[in-house]
Amino acid sequence: MTICSLVVQTLPKHLEKVSQLLIEMNGVEIHAQNQQGKLVVSIDHPSRSYCGEVMIRMAHLKGVMSSSLIYEYQEGSEKNSLNV
Repeated sequence: MTICSLVVQTLPKHLEKVSQLLIEMNGVEIHAQNQQGKLVVSIDHPSRSYCGEVMIRMAHLKGVMSSSLIYEYQEGSEKNSLNV
């Protein structure tokens, strides 16, 4: 299980559209947002690689100015491809 929390900054005029696209993504929840376009988002999914892919997709949505990972929690035995 992997849980990530992020702050996603959108252009205010794209806030509603970006919010809708985010909640349509598997495992994604929006916990807070403001009029200036800032969203507090989490991803909860068994696969760490899936969470990484979703973060990349978020960052490339039209109207998103930035996406910042704030916290990541991983539990379980998914292999680390870096072998660190």
